[in-house]
Amino acid sequence: MTTFTQLIKNNVYIAECKSNAVRDPTSLSSLISRKLSQSDCIKLGIGIEKVLVDIVTDLNPKLHNVKRQNEPGKKEKDHLFINHDTKTIYYAELKSNINLDTEKSKATYRKCLSIVEKLPEEFPEQEDYSIKWGLLALRYIDTSAVPSVIKNKYTPIEANLMGTNQYLAMLEIDFRFTEETYIAFLNEVANSMFES
Repeated sequence: MTTFTQLIKNNVYIAECKSNAVRDPTSLSSLISRKLSQSDCIKLGIGIEKVLVDIVTDLNPKLHNVKRQNEPGKKEKDHLFINHDTKTIYYAELKSNINLDTEKSKATYRKCLSIVEKLPEEFPEQEDYSIKWGLLALRYIDTSAVPSVIKNKYTPIEANLMGTNQYLAMLEIDFRFTEETYIAFLNEVANSMFES
């Protein structure tokens, strides 16, 4: 092991590597006041996704959560609601951070487009229903705050890129966050999830 220890100490990459405690300002975690591990950040994104389902169905009782259990070979959908009164299916992918590299951003919007294309096959009994959908950037309450360099990665679906308030509007929910109330909401979720 002494040889390995010496090789590790002499490795240029290892010697130059530094921990980065700074949070990406385009990530949801940048709005959280408590310290979060990478694992906590992932769990927080899932927690927000799940509590939003409860908020949506509570604030608009006409929306029914129709997300099914994940099936092998089928792409997972984050949110999937239906309103039989308006004959509308609502689908959304939720991302805590949309500042992805080019390949991952392409894969993300291609996944969305593919799911939207296949939704009518999943709901053949609702063939006359319209589909409204979006890629929800959880970090932002409005896409006007998303930096252009990030928005440009999603040009093929720019009309469907949305912040949380735009998502609530699409779902016909009469509630909007301010920056302050959104940060307070996110921190309340984080604190509830990670209380010691």
